[in-house]
Amino acid sequence: MMNCHMRRIERFEMFLDRLTRNDQPAEAQSPVQASGVTALVSFILVYWLDSRFVSSLGTWWAELLVYAFVPVLLAFIILYRSAWHRELTAVSRALLAGLFSCVIFAGVLLAIGVTMVLVALAYYSHFDGIMRFHY
Repeated sequence: MMNCHMRRIERFEMFLDRLTRNDQPAEAQSPVQASGVTALVSFILVYWLDSRFVSSLGTWWAELLVYAFVPVLLAFIILYRSAWHRELTAVSRALLAGLFSCVIFAGVLLAIGVTMVLVALAYYSHFDGIMRFHY
């Protein structure tokens, strides 16, 4: 039983190492960019996979918490395990990484909203009536 538990911990550590692996030196890496992309992809996947279940909750704030949990957690893991602000104490660094992961998620939501508005604007200004048949 204990051996199985140790293997799970080792696999989880290997997964975390894969999340933060990069060929660039640690000073040149951008953990904010990597965590932003990870938050965007994980938000889209969580929304795509669980939209019916989450929409059954009925309250907007509960839905937002469910959708935000995985992207914020992954952004936090990437920021905390990177070479970003290693000079801070563990508690300060964890609080800063948590704050920045929430800010990154808010930025992801803002970017998705702006993208949707721009796509709608481009569609209605250039492709109005694209589905109509012209003879």
